[in-house]
Amino acid sequence: MKKKQHVPKTKENIIFFPGMVEKLIHDGLAFAEANNHLEAAKCFDQAKEHIELDDTILIVYILSLLETNRQPEAKLICEDLLNKKSPLFEQIVELYLTILLDLKAYHEVDSVLNKLLVDKRFSNERKKNFLQLKELSGRLAKEQDSFLGSGTEPNPSADKEKFAIEEFEKLNFSKQEALIQEAFHQDIKEVITNIIEIIQSKKVSPTIQTLALLLLGSNGVTTNILIEKFGLKQIVNPVSPPTPNAMERVESVTQHINSILEKDPTKLQLTTGLVHSHAYALFPLDWEAYSDEDVAQEYVNFVETLFGNQSVPPNELNEFIKLLEESTDVIVDE
Repeated sequence: MKKKQHVPKTKENIIFFPGMVEKLIHDGLAFAEANNHLEAAKCFDQAKEHIELDDTILIVYILSLLETNRQPEAKLICEDLLNKKSPLFEQIVELYLTILLDLKAYHEVDSVLNKLLVDKRFSNERKKNFLQLKELSGRLAKEQDSFLGSGTEPNPSADKEKFAIEEFEKLNFSKQEALIQEAFHQDIKEVITNIIEIIQSKKVSPTIQTLALLLLGSNGVTTNILIEKFGLKQIVNPVSPPTPNAMERVESVTQHINSILEKDPTKLQLTTGLVHSHAYALFPLDWEAYSDEDVAQEYVNFVETLFGNQSVPPNELNEFIKLLEESTDVIVDE
């Protein structure tokens, strides 16, 4: 019987012998490590035609594409990874923001950042950076729009009917959030009064109030607004919110939590996650009359009760934290 011969795989007249794809990946990683990103990208280009690269390799591939000015291709890979909910989500988000900035897609940057600011997966320090980047991207977007001038279509006007307080309050949290997110790319002059009513509504989630306030601030609205959240009141200028506020205090509070729970990473992650989400819901207000140390300790006590480890004597700060958590629970349930 004639011995069966192994026929190497071919693609576009290129023969790929067994192990060739693995060698391409190995060489691509070596080239990338040596900062020869042009050759690295070539290796990954060929390898991905034959196998699905894992997420770790794809991140190196994305970096090589960025170094060789192939941002549009890198953007598509990032979007695929984000859509499939890669476990390397945080690293991919950072790369995605870098790509959008390289492409001068400032409005897209702003839209992505709005979502990240309410994402519990990010640390206080990252969210602080996101806020700074949001301010920068907003300014660059306005400069870009001004430079392009009449050469571009004007931003569409926000739908006044949808922003009418009676209609807005009928929407669920997700639809309210989507409507405001969309308004970051629209002309809101005709709905500023409506947005102020949304911020002051007692039927709207504190998180939506925060997002609406950021919308006004990004559009340079300086009208003083009476903000009421969780029994607290303060007159706020959207462009220059009071300081310190909860978002600005998050870093110090979580540092104290780290020192208390450094040997218990599970509780540490849960506790800091609560602080981040509560701080966003509180913005532009904060944990008034309590020091960062007191706030940190009370959040630790609160999480301990969730694990059934101790009972906390009733106190105002503990009750306040419960109130904050109830507000974010409603968001999750919706």
